[in-house]
Amino acid sequence: MGAFFANPLMMLAILAASLPWIIEWLFRRRKRQVDLPTLRFLLRNKEQENIKRQDRILLIVRTVLLVLLALALARPQLRRGMMGGGRRRHLVIALDATASMHQQVGVTTAFGVAQRRASGLIRGVEGDALITVMRLGSRAESVLEMETDTHTAAAQVDSLRATLGAAPISDALRWVRDYFERTREEEAEIYFFSDFQQYTWARPGGPTAEIAQMLRDLANNNDLYMVDVGSEHEFNYIVTDLRPTEQVLSTGFPVTFQARIETWGKPPADANPSISLIVNGAQQGVRYFDPAGHEAVVHFEYQFSRAGEHLVEVLVEGDQHLVDNRRAYLCTVPDYFPVLIVDETAPMAMAGMPDDPAADLQEDPLRLESVFLQRAIDPPTHPAMEKITRFSTTVAHPTALRFENLERFPVIIVTQLASLDERTATRLEQYARDGGSLWFFLGPDINAYDYNRFFFKDGEGPLPARILERRMLSGTSGEEDERPFVSFGATTHPAFYSLGASEAREARFFGSYNLEPGNRARVALALSDKTPFLLETEYGRGRAMLANTTAGVNWTYLPAVIEYPILIQDMLRYLVGNPDRDVNLDVGDAFEQPVFVSAQHLIVQLPDGRRVRLAPRDREGDTEAWFVRFDETDQQGVYSFVETMPGVVPRTRFVVNQRSEEGDLTRLAESAFRSAYGRGFYTWVDPGIPIEDLAAKMHAITEFAQAILWILLALMGFEAYLAMRYGRRRARGVRTA
Repeated sequence: MGAFFANPLMMLAILAASLPWIIEWLFRRRKRQVDLPTLRFLLRNKEQENIKRQDRILLIVRTVLLVLLALALARPQLRRGMMGGGRRRHLVIALDATASMHQQVGVTTAFGVAQRRASGLIRGVEGDALITVMRLGSRAESVLEMETDTHTAAAQVDSLRATLGAAPISDALRWVRDYFERTREEEAEIYFFSDFQQYTWARPGGPTAEIAQMLRDLANNNDLYMVDVGSEHEFNYIVTDLRPTEQVLSTGFPVTFQARIETWGKPPADANPSISLIVNGAQQGVRYFDPAGHEAVVHFEYQFSRAGEHLVEVLVEGDQHLVDNRRAYLCTVPDYFPVLIVDETAPMAMAGMPDDPAADLQEDPLRLESVFLQRAIDPPTHPAMEKITRFSTTVAHPTALRFENLERFPVIIVTQLASLDERTATRLEQYARDGGSLWFFLGPDINAYDYNRFFFKDGEGPLPARILERRMLSGTSGEEDERPFVSFGATTHPAFYSLGASEAREARFFGSYNLEPGNRARVALALSDKTPFLLETEYGRGRAMLANTTAGVNWTYLPAVIEYPILIQDMLRYLVGNPDRDVNLDVGDAFEQPVFVSAQHLIVQLPDGRRVRLAPRDREGDTEAWFVRFDETDQQGVYSFVETMPGVVPRTRFVVNQRSEEGDLTRLAESAFRSAYGRGFYTWVDPGIPIEDLAAKMHAITEFAQAILWILLALMGFEAYLAMRYGRRRARGVRTA
């Protein structure tokens, strides 16, 4: 609070108050002193003393009149809440736009209330002011800074939308702190509009002490207001997860979708909520669940009849907070997943190539190194049989790789290659780095030096282990066959879950390599003598697997046992992984995928209809490989690339779902907030208090000029009354004398 003058220069008029004293001094009669004994009686005359006293009173009153007139012309004002003297007003508005702000408050949402109150506050600002607005969603972001046009600022606030973000309030506080450091602004009014959801303000393990300190630091030089726009809710249903139990989907196979629903709060005793399965916009089934427990799991069985990309959703009905009642899953469902087998013994693709073994293979197909893999992956069937595999195979000679689009194969199997050139190795390495899965089989014909040089690269390549010397095992010792075998029960790897504790004792191994695993490699399956059999490693965005044996029956009879096709099918499902992982995101996740055709700009359309232009980027270390990244995923729904030629990107759509933590609507009331962060250094504004009126009162300007003029008028009347009264007394004194 401070006092100011609208016309401070008029305070110089106070000097005029000295005029009566100057005039009195100039025109005062000078007396000579005459020593006459008889005059001592005249000097003791009381009437003369009264006249002098009256003159002094009138002089003082007239002086005060001039002082009051000068004050009235200077226009003194009292300004409340205005810091720093005559500095102009600066409003910093922080809007909580996290997912909980979608909660119902009357006929609108908490964010709608915050918008209305914030825009009303901005429009009510009088005079020259600076407006800064930030929004907290998935991150703290600036909306506008130091805007001087209040109508523009209010319109900008009205155009905002709540997000599905889940950033903590500490991000907003750090943004405000950094804003003051960046702009070097020292004094402002800071308004936090929030529902004060506990997960946003005081999540478990959050920096409570740091938040309290930042609030105190902001309040040291600023007016700090906490504006509550939330409401009380009794319960809420939250869809926390939706996914298929089998990640590798294809037509002709039934799939089970599993949905998880959490219940927050205490629903009514007679509540009977339902959940619906929706596929491509059409309802496919309804289930009811019991909300009495904290979590419910519901299963839907569905079979896709056509290949393509399908949008699967679940929708819960039975509560008032609708934003977390829906969850989507975008899945690609082919007829078959193609698997490429690189086999040096396969027919050469180009006509006229010398030594084409195609004729020999027609006579003896078992000479093909990959024949057992083919039959395990895609067993021969007849038209009357039901579909028994999700995979199809393409066998190619290494020289034909240049004509293949490797990106269409989720898995590439490399059988033993006697000759390996750098071009082929580089292309396979890039394939794994971009997200593909490589599966290497060894054998007696490989060139271990080239494998180590092109694929292992001292632990920096896709090969999980360095290949050392060959290890051959002789037959039996006595009646017991001592050669190692595979024991699936000795591993906990998820790819071998269906094989359980089975042992393929009849499939002995009589050849392998000594291996030196890299730092990133792990043994997925070992032989009974602890020799590593299957090793895997992560490489770039993909994965690589190494089988320490041949793909055929040169070093093992494993391809001839019943467990082999199960092993191959399970391993392929594991290597394919979740092909829809990159297109099913939560709020705040970044979407990224390669761009195949060109580096032209791409346009992604958001769920609300807005479009954003994206520029593909070069991959580090490869100027001819592009990728696109989009991280503004703060809305729930389907995002899609539009006006894009086919083949430019592998997936043209992706979905974003809300994070389940934001469904807990527990909030901090005023008392709980004060207990957590202290009291006295901020102003708490309840929902029923109009923030516009509060701010207007806190920053009102009181003018005193009118009151001073009334006092001046009254004092002038008093002066006139005194002058008239004193004048009459003097007149009577003269007549009496």
